[in-house]
Amino acid sequence: MECRVSTPYFSKILKIRELKIDTGEGELIIYPYHTDFMSSINKNSMVVIKTIDNEIIKYKCKQGVIKIQSNSVLVLIDTDEKHSL
Repeated sequence: MECRVSTPYFSKILKIRELKIDTGEGELIIYPYHTDFMSSINKNSMVVIKTIDNEIIKYKCKQGVIKIQSNSVLVLIDTDEKHSL
């Protein structure tokens, strides 16, 4: 599955196995071919991405939005982390 992560500092496209986030209503784990979906990301949440190479990438975000459509994920987050993936 393709995942685009965009922050105020960078934007990156990754091939991922799964993505975990806190939507405010509970933890959401997204796998390939997930149903189309859009939600806000809970304030001060951790976004955890597992790539197809089994690399784990974590971001602490202040706030954000996630959109899943046609086996593609868009994650827009506000984070203080200025380095790219």
